Parts: sequence; C-alpha cells; structure tokens
Amino acid sequence: MIKIWFRQVRRHILRTILLVFGIALGVSGVVAIDIAKTSVSKSFELSTTALTSRSTHQIMGNNFKIPQSLFTQLRTDLGIHRSAPVITSPVSVKELNNTSLMLMGIDPFSEMDFRNFSIRTTPGVGEKSLAGLLDPSPGILLSQVFAARYGLSPGDPLTLTFGTRQARVLISGLLDSDDAGTNAVFEGLILADISLAQEILGFQDSISRIDLILSDETMATKVRSLLPQGTVLVETGRQNQVIRRLSKSFETSLTAFSMLALFMGIFLIYNAVSFSIAQRQKLNGTLRALGATRVDIFYAVMVEVMAYALIGSFIGVYLGILLGKAAVLAVCSTVSDMYFVLTVSKTHIAGATLLKGVLAGIISAVTAAFFPALTAAGTLPITLMHRSSAESALKRHIPQLTILGCLIICAAVLTLMGFNVRPGYDFGCVFLIFLGAALLSPMVILLMVRAMEITAKPSAGILTKMALRNIVRSLSRTSVLIASLMVVTSVYIGIDIMTGSFRLSIIDWVDGHIGGDIHVSSSDHLNRSLRPALLEEIQALPSVSAVSAYNLHRIFSRTSGEVHIFSYLSDFSKKKWTWTDSGQEKIDSLLEQGWIVVSEIFAQRNQIQPARGVTVVLETVDGPKSFKIAGIFRDFFMGGGRIIVNRESMQRFWNHEDITAMQVFLKPNQPIEPVMSSIRLFEPEDSRLKVVSGASIKQNILGVFDRTFVITSALQILTAIVALTGILNSVMALLLERTRELGVLRACGAERYQMGKLLLLECGLSGLISGIMALPLGLCLAWMLIHIVNERSFGWTYDMVISPGVFVQAVSLACLAAVVAGIFPAVRAGRTDIGNALRME
Repeated sequence: MIKIWFRQVRRHILRTILLVFGIALGVSGVVAIDIAKTSVSKSFELSTTALTSRSTHQIMGNNFKIPQSLFTQLRTDLGIHRSAPVITSPVSVKELNNTSLMLMGIDPFSEMDFRNFSIRTTPGVGEKSLAGLLDPSPGILLSQVFAARYGLSPGDPLTLTFGTRQARVLISGLLDSDDAGTNAVFEGLILADISLAQEILGFQDSISRIDLILSDETMATKVRSLLPQGTVLVETGRQNQVIRRLSKSFETSLTAFSMLALFMGIFLIYNAVSFSIAQRQKLNGTLRALGATRVDIFYAVMVEVMAYALIGSFIGVYLGILLGKAAVLAVCSTVSDMYFVLTVSKTHIAGATLLKGVLAGIISAVTAAFFPALTAAGTLPITLMHRSSAESALKRHIPQLTILGCLIICAAVLTLMGFNVRPGYDFGCVFLIFLGAALLSPMVILLMVRAMEITAKPSAGILTKMALRNIVRSLSRTSVLIASLMVVTSVYIGIDIMTGSFRLSIIDWVDGHIGGDIHVSSSDHLNRSLRPALLEEIQALPSVSAVSAYNLHRIFSRTSGEVHIFSYLSDFSKKKWTWTDSGQEKIDSLLEQGWIVVSEIFAQRNQIQPARGVTVVLETVDGPKSFKIAGIFRDFFMGGGRIIVNRESMQRFWNHEDITAMQVFLKPNQPIEPVMSSIRLFEPEDSRLKVVSGASIKQNILGVFDRTFVITSALQILTAIVALTGILNSVMALLLERTRELGVLRACGAERYQMGKLLLLECGLSGLISGIMALPLGLCLAWMLIHIVNERSFGWTYDMVISPGVFVQAVSLACLAAVVAGIFPAVRAGRTDIGNALRME
C-alpha cells in the first residue's frame, strides 16, 4: 500500500514540492524567531555575566551613583571582603568604527571572588594577572576577538567617546580565554582600572555600584543598616529579572507571528493532502474494492505525510537557521534601542530550537492530514468514485461546524475580556478566533454566494453564474481556500490598522508631549545642566513664542530598573491622559501639592491600579518615600517608565534644581535654521550645547519604530507566501476533480479561453468573498491587538484609527492573490484534452 502511494510522487512532483515547501516555510519561521529569542536571552545572560558574575547582591544609588567611600566602610566596619566597586558605562570606540562597547572599571585586587579574566599582553606571551593594570601608565584591556578583527595589539592607542568627551588610552593587554563562552563575554567589554574609568567618565569619587557576595540574610540586614540615605541593597538575580522582563513581551509577540505562519502551513498541508487524495480517488476505490482495509488507507496517507513532514521540517530548520541569523541582528537592535543595551549580540542555535522546529513541522502536518486521511479511510469503495459524496458529507455537517465556530469565538472573546491572561496566552485566544472563523466559513460562503446570485442575476454573464455555482458545488475545497485567504487578509488588515494607529499615535505624542520646533540640551552625559541664563536669552529671541524648560534625571526603581523623572519650570507640552484622580483641570494644582504623574509603562511595571488616592513608593535621597498619583499619561518611551514631579519635590527628594533641556516653540511661519544658529551663538564653540530640530527628533523616533516592525513585516510576507502556496494547491485540486466536467464543456463547444476564464472567475470571486469575510475579522483582530494584547504586553494604550483605504487594499489584494494563484491552473484548464477527460471513468 505504502509503496503504491509513494509511486505517485513521481507522477505528481509539483504537488509534492508544494507540500514540502509549505511545511518548510512554516517551520523556518518558528525556528528563525526561536533562534532570535534564544540569542537575545543568551546575549542578555552573557552581558549580565560580564557585569555581575557571581555577585549575590548589589548596592545601588537612587541616581545610579554612590560614593566610593562606602566600599571602604563595608570592608572596615563590617569586614565584608567579598565586595568589589564597579563602574559601567557604554562608550564608543573610534578605531572600531565607533562600535559601542561597555566600559567597565574595576578594582583588580577585589575581583578574584567575582570575575575571572585571562590576560595576554603580547602574542605568544602567557597570561598575566589583573594587577598589570596598575601600571605607572595604566591602560585598558580589550577583547582578543575585537583586536584581531581590527588588527590591534597591545600598545596601540584607542579613542573612547562618551557623549562629546573623548579620552585617549592605550591597550595594555588582551582579554582571551580557551573557553569560547568566556570569550563571548569578553567581546562586548573594555576593562579598565576603576581610577582610569573615573577619569575617562568624570566620575570623580563616585562609582556605579558595589558587587557583594553575602552568605545569608543576616549579613544583608547588617549591610542595609549601614547604608546611607539614597542607596539600596538589591538581589542581583531579581534585578536582572526586572531588566529581562522588559523585552519579554516583544519576544512573545514575535513568537505569535511565527506561529501564525505555521498556522497557515496547516491550511496548506490540509489542501495538499486533500489534493493528493483527490488525485488518487480512483486508485483508492480500486484498492478498497480489492480488499484494502480502512486502516490500510489511513496509515498509507499518514506515512506519506510523515515522510514529507520530515523532509520539509529539516529543510525548514536549515532555512530557519539562515533567517535566524538576520533575525538576531534585527531583534537585538530593537532590544538595544528600546529596552536595554546588549554588550554581546551573538547568534545562539540550541539543539532544543532545532528539535522544536522538527516537532512543529511533524505535529502540524499530522494534525492537518488527520481529517483528510480519516475521510479517505472511512468512505465506502463505491462512493470513492464520486466526488459528490464528500460535498454531501460537508453540507450535512455545516450546522454543527457553524455552532462549534460560534462557541469557540465566544469562548476566546470572553477569555480575553473577562480574564487578565498572561502575555502569550492572549495570542492563543486570537488563534482560537481564527479557528472559529474558519469553521464558520462554509455557512458564510453559502449565504454570500446566494446574495451575489440575487444581486448579479439581471446583468451577470453565464460564466459568472457558473463560477458562483461551482464555488458552492465544490464547497469542501473552496471553503478551505477561502478560509485560509480570509485569515491572511484579516491579519494584513489587523496588523496594518495596528501599526498605522501606533505610528499616528507616536506622531501625535511626539508633536504634543515632546513638542517644540527646536530642542536644546547638553551632550555632556555627566553634567547635563544648562546655563540658567540661557532660558531668558532664548525667550528674548524675536522668533520665539514660548519655551518649555525642564530637568530630566535617572533614578533607580526596585520594580522598574531605570526610571526617568521630570520637573518642569514651564510646560507648554500637551499630554494625553489615560486616567486622572480628580480631572485634568486639577493636575497642575495636585502637582504643586507634591503629587506626581506617571507614564502608562511605569504604572504597568509597578502594577498600579487607577483609583482615588493610589500611591507608589519611590527611592529618594532620604530613602523610600510614598507619593500620591494625580494621573497617568500616555508615553511610548520604553524601559522603566517616566515620572513628572514639581520643582520643589525634585530639589527636596533628588537634589536637582537645574534645567537640562528646553523645547522652543516658534511663532508661525518662522524659519528654524536661523533661530538654531542664534541659540548656538549663546555658548562658546567648544561647549557641549546640543541644538536639534523637532523634525529630526521625530524622524529618529519613527526610525526606531520602523526598525521594530521590520521583522513583523517579514513574518507577514512569509505567512502570505504560505497562504498563496495553499491557494495554488486548492485550485489544482479543483481542476483535477472537474476534469470530466471541463471535458464535457469543451465537447459542447466551449473555447479554451472560456475554460481559463471560468477558472479565473472562480478564483477572483473566491478572493472577493474571502476579502469581504476578512473585513470584520481583521477589524476585530486590530481592536484586540490594540486594546487588549498591546496594553497587557507593553503597558501602553493608543487610539484605533481606521482608514477606508485599508479595507479597499485588503479586498483588492485578496482578489489579486487568488487570481494570480489561479493563472497556472487556468492555463491547464484551457489545454484540457477532450478525449482523455471523457474517458476519465
């Protein structure tokens, strides 16, 4: 039996290629995204290993700086010798094409308990201890991999750039190890003595943190009792998890899109297997008549599909590895842009990822082939000769399928809206809605075809009427074709509305919240304060109508990591409020009373539920303090979120009363460049004053947005290719089953071009039906993505903006895709040999 079925492969090589191709594409999407996710996770692990290593706790400052004297106090007062001062800051290296690396300042004598560094001073020379850094002319240590890549060696100079600050240093040694994993950790680092790092970064007597290895909670309590106000003791593992969670939702959304490609692959496999069974109906009937059992037929189908699934899965894994390497660059770039800087960005291919890809291909293939195989096995030999039996069976089950589809959709919607499911599970509900909509397809198709027949009856030609009837007559084939195209089109609509709405919201946010025609700030990363008199000088310019002046500083949060805190001297920006305690008109007065307003992302990270009198605890120079929240505003900066306080609170609790930035608003029709030039003249040429236009800031922010959705667009294209392949399979199956019908039509005088036109009309009408069916599904998908999935996963909200053009494009694309997929079968239909077609039975 199996040999007989496999012999058919050589006869129908195109069908086999399409089946394997569909499986391979679906698997490649899953593998590529899993490689990207695994690589980000591994890169984060390596990055944190380089920075935190074996430490159990860290002492942090509320402004990410602590006095170095605290390190000495820990050793002398508490006798904690397993402690190490650390300075970390990203810098760019001119000689390495301005590559950004993490500068890490350490005390070599304190590092033996925390990090292992192997150093080579010159090629061929053995390892040297970290004490080599304490040279009369201290230098830095660079990764051997980087040095080899750029032709550098010990003694060569490097130029480190930190903002506009530059420092010339020498390479005193190379970080190298016999272990590949350790070398990967080294690759993103520049290692320096802590005093040199302080000099390069201008830290003076401050450090970034103190790493500790504490044996028990009793020792942690003693450390907390010693800490001055404004410093906190945190567990290293927990703090790393806080940072790591920032990008988890983004990675989960990518997984969902990759699974969508596999989901479409199931439709393709179903079509391909159905096509195969249709091609072998006569053979199948003959085998059953000669004594083959239902089990024999079932296993023959499943074994064949399993073989194709294995081949397609292995090809898909290989394609996934190639795509994964590109995906790693895109995902790591997005994570570094929006969440946290990865000092290591390597492609990591785990055996579990490859196994997951193979299993995904096999399971999806077996799932898709199960019902066609069951149908082939359960049909009586005499009815196998008649295609009408399959159509009769489907039509008998349409009521049950309709009810089941409605129940699945209702259950998914109720789960989404009634339960606060974890990110990732909400995508599962979206897939259930797709499944429910697919089950509703046969009933909806019958109703829509009937409506089209009534509408088109007065003017429709004979071929159009025949095409509409053929869609209903071959419902078991056309329903799958239309359902798969409907899902792809609805995804196009949903993603297009989501990204379009998101982009418009970002533009509105940039224009309102960030605002201003010109932005003035300092490029000095250490001292961002602007000269106080500069505000009055800018306000005095004749082209200036208003200036928003504020200061912006970083503070540490146990739950959110790095948080940005603002205080406005004058605020002309426009914020979008998603919740207020006592109305928008009272926000300013509540701020003056010491209340704060927070961004949506901060509210989500800290699990703040909007309610009257809700509070949040913030780390201040006086220790943890509780603040009442006056409102929550819309904000699209990622990370730990943003907070706005009044000037008095900023000075009292965080010791900042400066101005770090200004938004300059010009009078109508005033040119920007002359005003920017005038502002630059207020400061010396060697100052670190940064003057940029609001348009350039908007362009940079939208650039990050576009890079974020590049990989999403790629997955959409992959899904569309899988769907088109499935449509081609369906149309080929229709053509095969109707060979005799086409022969009769040709014998009755139908021209070749009329046969092709008939098939193209069926494809076009199927595309039109699927496009119309996709409109409500795509709109529903967009609403769920914007108001449920995005809000729960990322913490932000935005308004859904619907453009009628999206619906026109979607329906047009569905029709075009169906017609394009039908061109080859239409040409074959026109070439039908009348004699062979009539001798079919």
